[in-house]
Amino acid sequence: MNIKELLEKRDILTDIAAELYGDDYIAKDEFWNSPTEREMFQVEAQLRDLGHEDPEVSEEMNALAQIIFDDLLDRGLIDWDDEEEDEEF
Repeated sequence: MNIKELLEKRDILTDIAAELYGDDYIAKDEFWNSPTEREMFQVEAQLRDLGHEDPEVSEEMNALAQIIFDDLLDRGLIDWDDEEEDEEF
């Protein structure tokens, strides 16, 4: 798949997640490790492998993402083995 196709697939998966789990799906425990979340993760990995970078993210958005990430780790809803990548997040 090329970047354009992957971005379209990501949009579709985002719509599916919102339909299944609500607009705030990222905050729902049921979303994490669901088939939709796993497929979204794969798409994001493929986009990164192709060199795609999303537009700049604000410091506030990064801080919120870190809070959510840490909470999910603490509750065992995600597994993150690579400490170096964790620091980069």
